[in-house]
Amino acid sequence: MRQPAVAISFILAAAAAGSVGTGVWTDPAGDAVIRRTDAGNDGALGPGFSPIDLLGVRLRGWQSPTAPTNPYNGSEVTGPADLFRMDMELAGVVCPPGPLGLGGFAYDPYRFGERPLFGYIELDVDDQKNSGGEFMPLAQNRYLANVGRFGLSPLGSISDRIVRDAGDVDSNIYTGPQFERTGGEFALAMCGCFAPVVVSESGDMDGVFDAGETWIVRGRFFERFQAFEPESALFGGSDFGLWDPVVDLRFSHDVGTDVTTVTLVSAITNQGAGALTGQTAQPLDFSLLNQTSMFEALDDLIEGAEFVNGPLEELTDPWRGRDLEDYQRPREWFVHALIGTAYAVPEPGALFVWTDTGCDETFGDLDDDDLVTETDAGLIVAAIENEDALDGTIDGRVVIPAFGPAFDLRDLNGDGVIDLQDRWLIACPADIAAPFGTLNIFDIVHFIDLYNQQSQLANLFDDGRFNIFDIIEFINLYNAGCP
Repeated sequence: MRQPAVAISFILAAAAAGSVGTGVWTDPAGDAVIRRTDAGNDGALGPGFSPIDLLGVRLRGWQSPTAPTNPYNGSEVTGPADLFRMDMELAGVVCPPGPLGLGGFAYDPYRFGERPLFGYIELDVDDQKNSGGEFMPLAQNRYLANVGRFGLSPLGSISDRIVRDAGDVDSNIYTGPQFERTGGEFALAMCGCFAPVVVSESGDMDGVFDAGETWIVRGRFFERFQAFEPESALFGGSDFGLWDPVVDLRFSHDVGTDVTTVTLVSAITNQGAGALTGQTAQPLDFSLLNQTSMFEALDDLIEGAEFVNGPLEELTDPWRGRDLEDYQRPREWFVHALIGTAYAVPEPGALFVWTDTGCDETFGDLDDDDLVTETDAGLIVAAIENEDALDGTIDGRVVIPAFGPAFDLRDLNGDGVIDLQDRWLIACPADIAAPFGTLNIFDIVHFIDLYNQQSQLANLFDDGRFNIFDIIEFINLYNAGCP
């Protein structure tokens, strides 16, 4: 898969402004990798599949003079807005998701092409980590439960909530890490829970999303967090208490940049809902069968939070007594993204194959300080030295049990084992003595000591043995300036 020929449009527009307050969230190009979740870690993908690479997400207030016929034609609103627009950009041709055999639909994830998009773009509309999320089992398919598969940790205090290994996953929200508490109130959900309806398609009209085509697909792609269902009075969604209106998503591939843009235009207020339907705005109510908006979902949440008790309070208590008007500025919302695809044939207990996450993350930050230092590298070495024998073989490799469903944050390259290859991704093998970041006589002396102790840090040839090849490798790396 070739990379985009030019930078994506909204990254250029954002320049160096950063993501907070700009509504622009970027992710490095070319960082997509396959992270399976099935037992055996060998589930089949489609024959033409390559990892789906997230490039960025843009949120903005929106107004459209041509809605409802063409809501994508319009302009940004910088103040409080009645509509919002979300644009997600992905490298290459990426097609709509087919159904995953749920809700009575047949298993057909590759219905629309070779690279179907699955995953969740979570929207934290109040930028508070304690006011949204999901319970198990939904939580196991969300951002905080899977970002560690990529050796990544989100910036900020929410990093202490990520799943680091299989032992972190349980169904008790009161125990740490609280990966259930993502802070996300809404999500663009490409879950395979239904069969999308193709509203329009350009190109050769063959039912397969190809390069240069633009499609609009319809389904329940946008939802409020489902954990609130028991306390909700809403009706008209896929089930009583759920807010998941039927919306349109536009998939558009640009041949020149080789980028697919997925666009959602939806209503924040009922004034926006009226604009999308070409009608006078209706008052807030509990029905999704007429005009509906995020305000209706939030109003139900704010009122219902007064009566919540038990575990749900962990997600909803901060919403008590809030004002709807505080959440009309999409550029101030926060984004977490987890995307991927699905298996070509059903895999027991596994729905998704993850390929990328976003945004604002650090690779190799194992100690939650938003930095990558020798301390992080030392945690990998400690794992090798302290846990090597747990798999029954002392070979400088810690095999992760049940890899696929399970993972370990310290396995930075995602190959199912913790070894020196992971350390070398974040720290030079020859830079082993303080001060780190420079090579000098202290590194040489320390290497000799480690070699004599047969420490894994001196096993630079990574073959489980200590011999002249390790010494030669150290000399070569030292003389090369440790690239």
